[in-house]
Amino acid sequence: MTAFRRSGSFTAFTWQGRLPDPQDEAFTAALAKRRFRTIENAASEEVSFGWVTPADPTGDSFPLEDLEIDPGTWLRFRIDKKVLPKKWLQHHRDVAEKARGRRLSVRERKELRDDLIEKLLPRQLPTTAHIDALLFADRQLVLVFASSKGAREIFEKLFFESFALPLDRRDPYSLAVYC
Repeated sequence: MTAFRRSGSFTAFTWQGRLPDPQDEAFTAALAKRRFRTIENAASEEVSFGWVTPADPTGDSFPLEDLEIDPGTWLRFRIDKKVLPKKWLQHHRDVAEKARGRRLSVRERKELRDDLIEKLLPRQLPTTAHIDALLFADRQLVLVFASSKGAREIFEKLFFESFALPLDRRDPYSLAVYC
């Protein structure tokens, strides 16, 4: 099993309501409903995200022992993105413009881009990111070890879809008052 991250920035969230006990199968079942699904062979999907465990980055299993870390629960989610490189788009655009002997119109550029995405995106490997979170169910507090807006939004969405509980983001002052 990989080690838990010991440094870096984090974002704190709290919630109101009842969360399933992290030591219970209902908790892992909620994670499994929004587990990660790969997009390696997909042509249309450019982003995929979902829950995984530190021991299983595929999202196929959620054993309780993989989530336990004293004194909380170790959550991890995975984000895969497929992006067609801009250089490839520019290269194909240049070739098409040279073949036609003129610049492509906006509509033609869009059609070319859509065609390239359909043809080349299935061959593109996704970039992968794993983001950890430490959940303290007794305090109704979760620390997400990422500060980017995209990662925070994905975590909030996954948490809500898994447990039907909206998260409240805490700044350092309100976190100190809360704890």
